[in-house]
Amino acid sequence: MEVEGAMKVQNKAIFMGESIQSQRHAANEKKSSRSNIFAGDLNQTFDPIAQKKQQAQKKAMKIVTDTWAGDRKLDESLDERRNKIKELESAMKESGSHLKRINEERAALKETYGFTEDSQEEQDLRLLEKQADNKPLTKEEQERLAQIKEAGGPTEYQEHSLELYKAASTYKEEYEKAKKEIYQESSAIMSAKLERLKHDPMVKASKSADEIMEAARQEIIGMLYDDAKDHIDEEMEEKKEAADKKAEKEEEEEEKIEKRKEEKEEKEEFIEEISEDMTTILDADNLMDDVQREIKKIMDEMKLLDEDMKGAAVDTAG
Repeated sequence: MEVEGAMKVQNKAIFMGESIQSQRHAANEKKSSRSNIFAGDLNQTFDPIAQKKQQAQKKAMKIVTDTWAGDRKLDESLDERRNKIKELESAMKESGSHLKRINEERAALKETYGFTEDSQEEQDLRLLEKQADNKPLTKEEQERLAQIKEAGGPTEYQEHSLELYKAASTYKEEYEKAKKEIYQESSAIMSAKLERLKHDPMVKASKSADEIMEAARQEIIGMLYDDAKDHIDEEMEEKKEAADKKAEKEEEEEEKIEKRKEEKEEKEEFIEEISEDMTTILDADNLMDDVQREIKKIMDEMKLLDEDMKGAAVDTAG
C-alpha cells in the first residue's frame, strides 16, 4: 500500500488527513460493531478500501499478464516461423545453386555437341524431358517418341542431358517445396499480425484493466462517501441528542423558573391577603378604640350626670 492516509487509483490519489484518521480511528474503536468502516480506519487490520484496491489491481494484473503471456506465445510462434523461413531460404538457396550448376553443365554440353535451341535434337530432348516428367502427351508427341525409339532411342547427347535433367528435378522439387513453405509461413505470419492489429489483445487487455481500476475507483469513492455519510449522520445524531438534552434541560429550567414564579406569586398573594387581614385587624382595633372611647365618654357623661343628679337631690332636700 502507498503512503498511509493516501491511495492511488489510475494515478489519482485520495488523501485523508491525519486528524481525520485519528478521529475516525477513535470512532472505530468506540463502535467496532459497525458494518461500515470509515475511511480513516485504513490503518486497522481490516481495510475494505485497501482490500478493494488490491483485488482490482490483482484482477487487472491477471488480465494483462494472461494476455501478455498469450501475446508472448504468439511472438514465440512467429519467431519460430521466421526461423523456419530462414532455414527454408537457406535450403532454397542451396537447391537453386545446384540447379544453376546443372543448367550450366547442360548448356556447356549443348555447346560442346554444337546444337542450337531450335535444332531437332534439342526439340526431341524437350519431348523426352516431358516424358520423363510423366506429363500428358499429344498424339503427335507420342508418334514422335515412337519414331525416336525406332531410330535407336535417345542420342548420346540426349541421354547425358537427360541424366542431368533428372538430377536437377530433385533439386527443383526441393526448391519449389521450400518456396511453397516459405509462402505458407509468410502468410501465417501476416495473418497473425493482421489479427493482432485488428483485435490488439494488449490494448484490449489494458482497456479492460483500466475499466476494472475505474470501477474499483468508483466503488472506493462510493465506500468513502458512505463512510463519510455514516460519520456525518453519526455526528448529526450526536448533535441532535445533545440539542435534545439541552432543550430538555432548558425546558426543566423553564419549568423551575415558572414554578419559582408561581411560588413567588403565591407568596405575594399570601402576603397581600395577610396585609388585608392585618389591615382589617388594625381597622377593628381602631374601631374598638373608638368604641371604648365612646363608652368612656358616655360613662364619663353618665358619671357627670350622676353627680349632677346627686347635687340636685341635695339641693331639693335643703
